[in-house]
Amino acid sequence: ALRDGLKRWPLQPHSSMLNSLFTSPKMCALASFQDLYVGLEPSENSGQIGGGVFRKTAPAVFGLLAALELHPNNEKAGVFAPIGGFRQVAESMQNLCIECGVKFYFETTVTCVAEDGVYYVSKKNETASDSFLPADLIICNADLPFATETIAKPKGVRENESKYYEERYDWNDNVDYSSGVIAFHWSVNRPCDSLNTHNVFLCAKNGDDARRSWSILRDNTQNLTKPSDPFNFYVHRACKTDDSAAPPGCDSLMVLVPCSSLVRKENLALLSREDALSGYSQQFNKDFVDLVRNAVFFRLSVLEGLQDLKNSILDEVVETPSTYANYYNVGAGVPFGLSHGLGQLSIARPGAESPDQDNLLFVGASSRPGNGVPLVLIGAKAVAKKAIQKLERMS
Repeated sequence: ALRDGLKRWPLQPHSSMLNSLFTSPKMCALASFQDLYVGLEPSENSGQIGGGVFRKTAPAVFGLLAALELHPNNEKAGVFAPIGGFRQVAESMQNLCIECGVKFYFETTVTCVAEDGVYYVSKKNETASDSFLPADLIICNADLPFATETIAKPKGVRENESKYYEERYDWNDNVDYSSGVIAFHWSVNRPCDSLNTHNVFLCAKNGDDARRSWSILRDNTQNLTKPSDPFNFYVHRACKTDDSAAPPGCDSLMVLVPCSSLVRKENLALLSREDALSGYSQQFNKDFVDLVRNAVFFRLSVLEGLQDLKNSILDEVVETPSTYANYYNVGAGVPFGLSHGLGQLSIARPGAESPDQDNLLFVGASSRPGNGVPLVLIGAKAVAKKAIQKLERMS
């Protein structure tokens, strides 16, 4: 790392190292698009300390992600997906839990984590009821920056017990988040054979376009104004490797387009969860979603057989940061949690133990070690061990 004038220094901005290795913007893009996985951009930010690596710029060490994906002879390298979709993983874990005697509460929302248990609201059978579940130890897998501002309240913070049952949506906006996502899920009436299982579309015609295409991560503003503007996106075609993803002769596509996160509004934080989410949904209106969709069609139209893709779509489901916030209570509507700049990496990332409540542990993408399925599972295993240790000390 110290040779050649620090050209290989792993904590420099990723773009600095790549520019010392390649002259082609396309090669730089190929070796850096994985930075998006951890909510960072590769380009140096000259206005910040260290070129931005403490905030939203990826340090060069994240080039290891590309090495894992593109390794020429390691059969364990690459991107994999379970047959039947990721729902199969969740259902398998649920079945294991049931075998171990775990009881699940569905159509139920935890509204407050207290020092002696959790308060929750049940909406089962369309009748609302308020309840309390005592607990010695609580593991919270709601997104940490959401939970700390809404449901994880230490003793004495809420003066009126009736407020324990109020559903709210808010988050800590004093941290850096990964990018938001607009997701299009398309059912297509014919095969899309020009697409692979995993497809990444990058703007790398020149260095300026490449930098502009990452601007959404840099300043969290929407710069897409017309379909020809530079932006990056990902397409997953599950049917390429999983025949169960669509009926014969059809296809299913998932398109992920990085976008801004939700912008927190103080007035919305004071409202009920339903009213707050209704207000945040206005940040991604129909006109903007239509623009993004048309921009994706424009880029895909250069591929054989996809020139008129929009006329082959039988059904569409669209998700934005506001819908992710509604489904999963993620902070800022961001499905990938906190970003992984050096200021939020390793021990600088929130740990599992709550600083305010001894009986509360956090798990998930925004806590240590970080986002992505492997890291979240590693974190879950560590939290499980910590929970057992805590319970043993209590007994």
